[in-house]
Amino acid sequence: MKKGKLIVIEGISGSGQQVTSGITALKDALAIEGYEVVECANPDSGRAQELGLASVFNWPFGKDIRADFFLEGAVRAEIFKNIVRPALDEGKVVLCKQSSISSLANAWVGGHTHHFDVLRQIEKISRGYLFDDEIYPDLTLFYDIPAVEAFERIEDVLQIHHEGGIVYYQKMREFYLGEISRWRGFRIDASVSRSQDEILADAWSLVKPILW
Repeated sequence: MKKGKLIVIEGISGSGQQVTSGITALKDALAIEGYEVVECANPDSGRAQELGLASVFNWPFGKDIRADFFLEGAVRAEIFKNIVRPALDEGKVVLCKQSSISSLANAWVGGHTHHFDVLRQIEKISRGYLFDDEIYPDLTLFYDIPAVEAFERIEDVLQIHHEGGIVYYQKMREFYLGEISRWRGFRIDASVSRSQDEILADAWSLVKPILW
């Protein structure tokens, strides 16, 4: 049986619409080509609040970067073991919305850089390292939007405010641009000036070569 593929689609805070649209478009394109697709998401603190988990666990989601980092690692371990691994073993294509980079980026932007190599090891363990089952993406796509676009969507439209204002988004984007090469990754221009068809064409040109 052919080994499945894990494709992670990442983006900074404020690019959720582009990331979600990108996953939907890729899923449709893969289905047309006859590939069986499984979707998953590594919920960050914002998604946890959306699901109402904050009230269930009385957890300060989004307020304590250290707590969020460990929670996201635990969620990732569960998803990779029980969703991603079985799908890969069955030869399916897994499209994952956000994963390791988002957790690392939040820690970095939050100023937790002194022992960042240790945070990398903790993140690695969440993907199965030390349990003889490490899962690594076959491809990572960074749907890149300008910091000002992200700022306007989150701060002005959704009325969610990050300490630091637009600098927060600039630092987040800078981290992604420097980090993406570690994850078999590529940048895709997903700014509002581009059509969905153009963005999909770029993504598909990167996905096709890794397929069987």
